[in-house]
Amino acid sequence: MRGALALATVMMLSAACAQATQATTAPAQGPAVSATPVVQGPDIVHLQGVRDVRFGAKRADLEPRLDKARNGCSTQVTGMPQGNLVFAADDRLVMMWFDAPLRTPEGVHTGSSLQEARTAYPDAQVLTAPAGSHRFDGLLVVQGDRGYLFLHDGVTVQKAVAGYGEYLTRLFNTGFGSC
Repeated sequence: MRGALALATVMMLSAACAQATQATTAPAQGPAVSATPVVQGPDIVHLQGVRDVRFGAKRADLEPRLDKARNGCSTQVTGMPQGNLVFAADDRLVMMWFDAPLRTPEGVHTGSSLQEARTAYPDAQVLTAPAGSHRFDGLLVVQGDRGYLFLHDGVTVQKAVAGYGEYLTRLFNTGFGSC
């Protein structure tokens, strides 16, 4: 009887250790964007895109939906003038500048206070523009390979961008994607 009890105890401890090891060796996930429930809707810019426009989509696939009255840097989806699409050299959609009423699931948009953005994204990386550059400081939120960049004047979000984290970082550092 004692042998069976000892064997059961060892097996339970082994299972617990295996679970603990699995939990500590699981791939790290990016920090949660926010504890706020995710909101869906036509004006919500999430980490996959907005409406049925998805980051990573090819320009040719979006072509029927693009506003033909606009060219180059101000590529927009018909009926969504608050979003400007940015394509990489391989014609993939990599970023979108967006203005209110377009907003993140956490409610951040151009015109939001810096405090609202920091509350919604407490783990955001603070980015400081070079002195004398006439550029905005930023908050960079990255989850996985996607994220948001909020450019601000120290009080209010002046520009909001969503897309691939690599391109958001490049935008802040070098101006990639700015018109």
